[in-house]
Amino acid sequence: MDPLGMPTDPFGIAGSFFKIQQAWLYNGAELLGITASLTASIQAAGAEQFASALSEESGAKSRPDNPETALLDAVKNYSRFVNKIHGACAMWLRDYVNKAPDIPEKERQRSVFWVNQLISALSPANCFWTNPSVVQKFMRTKGESIFKGFENWIEDIERGDNLIRIADTGAFKVGQNIATTPGFVVFRNRLMELIQYSPRTQSVFATPVVFIQPWINKYYILDLSEEKSLVAYLLNQGFTVFMVSWKNPSPEMRDAGFDDYMLQGALKAVEVARQICGAKQVHATGYCIGGTVLAALMAYLNRGARGASIPIRDYTMFASLVDYSSPGELEVYVTEELVGIIEALIEKEGYLDKKYMAAAFRMLRSNNLIWRYYVHNYLQGEVPPRSDFLYWNSDSTRLPAKMCSYYLREFYLNNNLVKEDNLVLGERPINLRRIRQPVYVVGTEQDHICPWKETFKICNLVKGPKRFVLADEGHITGIVNPPSARSRRRYWTGDIGQQAISPDEWLPVQQEQQGSWWNDWAAWLAKGPDPMVEPPGMGNEKYPPLEKAPGSYVLEP
Repeated sequence: MDPLGMPTDPFGIAGSFFKIQQAWLYNGAELLGITASLTASIQAAGAEQFASALSEESGAKSRPDNPETALLDAVKNYSRFVNKIHGACAMWLRDYVNKAPDIPEKERQRSVFWVNQLISALSPANCFWTNPSVVQKFMRTKGESIFKGFENWIEDIERGDNLIRIADTGAFKVGQNIATTPGFVVFRNRLMELIQYSPRTQSVFATPVVFIQPWINKYYILDLSEEKSLVAYLLNQGFTVFMVSWKNPSPEMRDAGFDDYMLQGALKAVEVARQICGAKQVHATGYCIGGTVLAALMAYLNRGARGASIPIRDYTMFASLVDYSSPGELEVYVTEELVGIIEALIEKEGYLDKKYMAAAFRMLRSNNLIWRYYVHNYLQGEVPPRSDFLYWNSDSTRLPAKMCSYYLREFYLNNNLVKEDNLVLGERPINLRRIRQPVYVVGTEQDHICPWKETFKICNLVKGPKRFVLADEGHITGIVNPPSARSRRRYWTGDIGQQAISPDEWLPVQQEQQGSWWNDWAAWLAKGPDPMVEPPGMGNEKYPPLEKAPGSYVLEP
């Protein structure tokens, strides 16, 4: 324990490597083999470096007269040597973990993850004297680059979250040049605001679309700009669109649970949208954990009284899990020990602070989201890039204590959502197999948070018509995929019958298509008896407009 009472190794890194080390105790010959390979690689790199030095010595007369050029040449030469040593050590470390005998696969994956973190952190590119571009800029700016990098570091330290800035946060302001689609907040409770967007067509489909966004980030990933906005796209297609914007939890919300997000959030949004539009049902759409709570809501509604009407005509899930048996790379964090540590932390604070969430997600892509900006901001002294995606990524949120603990235990550790009647929400046992409404499921090819083969699993659990789309790109860019004549995006889509099928069986029989899957989804939403009507007013007598979009909750730090 450290002086604050926190374990010195909360992620169990030492324990994972101890198990790897123990596994090698009785397999010394094989370990000797991979170690001999490391030794040979280092010797080869040393011999090559020595030969290069002799060659340079023999050609001393051709050395540059400019001392700066000579220094840069020496840095490049040294950098090449260090990179070879780093590469050899990285290969040995990965072999040490991957080839260790008799290690459970999940334990091995956890060790591989932390080995890769170490390899990334020790990359020569992250050090001044082994990154020629950094030294070159230092000389070109006469040292100013390092001075500016120091200023950037001080700014990050003073902010207090121990995170490197990855976006120019001064370049965007929500409601002014990001999340600007016009609309009004028409409902607000302690958990969420509901935004109704202004219509863009003279007539609209009678059935509105309601987005249940993830509360792990802000809602506006689907409304970054006019060109990237799925909200704007749907409005242009003649749909009425509602969006849930969640409140960033304060300590007073410590008792907000997962069922509160389902009933006071998702279900309430559906009810308000129905009443404003005078519609019997809505198209409900959930993204990431928003899709998970939507699936739970669908099971809840289908468990109601016999003959009770279902207020959701169909539901769509963007990059969402219901089966957490293999939940992507986040699994490396979720152990019984770490969940206990998190619970102790949130019991004190009332929420899981956003800095922990942000750090965890960034480590999943540490080369792109940590070390790239370490070099860019600190060693080169550059200003972070102007990117709406990265700005949104930096605009993190907190998680209320009760919901956070429940989600980690019941979903990640126990995987109870997928088990019949093991989960009770809103006093009803949850069974996904009772769901009979049509579903449209989107997975993304490179998703490391919700792997597409895991998002596919809901298709073998629920009844009713099912359509699955596999989009290229990742968890965010695969969803934010606007139609464009210049698009090089790809996707695969097809209906799925009632007979169980694996993703590996499904994909080979689907035809690759170019462009955006948004058009396919819009056509799917428009199917069936859904007349065109006059656009509804903004709010109604019961739910009058409260303020203009994007509302207040999204602006809370």
